[in-house]
Amino acid sequence: MARTTLFGLVCLWAILGTALPVAGHPPGEPDHGVTDSSFWDLWSGDEERQVVDAENATAREALRTASDVPLDAPPKTAETWNRRDIEEMPRTTRSTAIHPTAATRTDGRYLKDVGVAIAGVTPSTKVRLSERHQPLYIAPNGTVLGTVDYRVAVPGETDTPTRRTEWSVSSHDMESVTLLLDGDPVANATTDNVVRLDYRNQSRNVTGNQSLTLRATVTVALAETIYREKTVCEPIDGNRTCREYWTRRVETHNETVTVTQTRQVSVYEPTLSGYRTTYPNGDLGVVVFRSQPWYGLEFPAGDIRGIWRFYVARDQQWDTLVRTDEETTTTRHSPVHPVQVYAYPVRTGTTQDSYREMTILDSYGREFQAPDLGSAIALDSVSGPYVGSFGIAARAPAEENDQSLRATGLVRGAGTRLTSDSTATITVNRSEIDLTIQNRTANTVTVGVTLRDANTGAPIETASRDGYIQVDGQRVNTTANGTVQATIPREGDAVTAEYIPGDWWRSPPGYVGDSSSVHVAGTVLRYVHLLFTLGVKVGTLLLAGFLIDRITGWGVWPPWRDL
Repeated sequence: MARTTLFGLVCLWAILGTALPVAGHPPGEPDHGVTDSSFWDLWSGDEERQVVDAENATAREALRTASDVPLDAPPKTAETWNRRDIEEMPRTTRSTAIHPTAATRTDGRYLKDVGVAIAGVTPSTKVRLSERHQPLYIAPNGTVLGTVDYRVAVPGETDTPTRRTEWSVSSHDMESVTLLLDGDPVANATTDNVVRLDYRNQSRNVTGNQSLTLRATVTVALAETIYREKTVCEPIDGNRTCREYWTRRVETHNETVTVTQTRQVSVYEPTLSGYRTTYPNGDLGVVVFRSQPWYGLEFPAGDIRGIWRFYVARDQQWDTLVRTDEETTTTRHSPVHPVQVYAYPVRTGTTQDSYREMTILDSYGREFQAPDLGSAIALDSVSGPYVGSFGIAARAPAEENDQSLRATGLVRGAGTRLTSDSTATITVNRSEIDLTIQNRTANTVTVGVTLRDANTGAPIETASRDGYIQVDGQRVNTTANGTVQATIPREGDAVTAEYIPGDWWRSPPGYVGDSSSVHVAGTVLRYVHLLFTLGVKVGTLLLAGFLIDRITGWGVWPPWRDL
């Protein structure tokens, strides 16, 4: 069976591989401390691979190797890869500079190809809300990775009969590398061409975009030695005698060049709010919402996932490195492949994954037009308009409590527990509905409905709150005294009324529903019907016992023989 499944997966890969364009390729094998099982999760959109050991590979391994797989959480593997992969950036000398095509570069007089490139922010997630709105959420505490490089262009020597110059580099240095958030420095370092800047506790203006800038300042000092030929004539022994000699003068030339690269980011720290309640049977009810997208709820009983799922793909602007020196510019395949975590709307919407009964009451939020992930990303994403899960309402078993509830964000590690400080408590009571026959004709029946709070006895008015009464399929609403009359077609022996309450968090106090039935024919006929029903059931049991006794010969019939 396993081989059959594996063969099917490989065939599926072959079909997809011929249909999807090749976007590039990841490294050939796991590296940088990333395990085999998670390595292939990093390369969505890349050229799919053959199963190396098809005989021993599991179906899961074959699927991850041969196709794109949605992830249920931002993987830490992406951070591990990026932190170690940046070390593969080639080192250079003062006469050469190497940059990815994504670098921002500028030239001075002596400092050339001064460039800086951000390889990524870790942890972070780029959320593909729509085609035009794709914010990059970064953790309040994280690391910016990148590269800085430059080269020194030493002027050529000159040599004339009367003047000669020589140039030498006195010093050159990466004076500073600074990380700025909204223009304010948050981290500094002096570094080689590999940048690793840790920033801490920069959570502010979490609902808006900020500029994240990597700024590098490079300095150089050059010595220009100038030789000039001089002729000095003076009288010696009455004769004018001239002689030639060379003078030497040294001039110092200093230059400072600053280059920056900026990305728009949003510091992501999901401070959630909402409501909580305890149902009459002890179940926990919660509503969690915020203005930014977030992932879902974690209960000990299981998880509720919003509409978002994740994938990881490499930054294709780092595929090629450009090397420059005094004479040539060449390109080469980059050994550095930084990856980015993406969140996207999945077609299945908000789902639950639990081994105990849990209920998703509602999922709501802003409406977006789904983005196009591109033909190279083979994932089951939403197409057309969709509603992002900015709010989730759920009901969990009585064993749960609000201290065990955790809300998870779209950036790895951005989770928080729901506390009483961040939620408002709403009461949910039982309701009680009574139904009486007011009038009956051959074709209609008029009933009176009374709806009250089962705990306090207070009338429940449905006309001014969400929810309604349904009387044999007809919707009605109670008035301020909790009553209503309804005339409905007479179609059976009984009329049933059911209270269907609205969402408990929208119209406090909340209620759970109730129902009641009454026989149209009246009380006497109701009891006659009940006795008839019981008689039929008891008679059926006695007949079954008689037949079994006759067939088996047990001698137990009649059951009252020994009384």
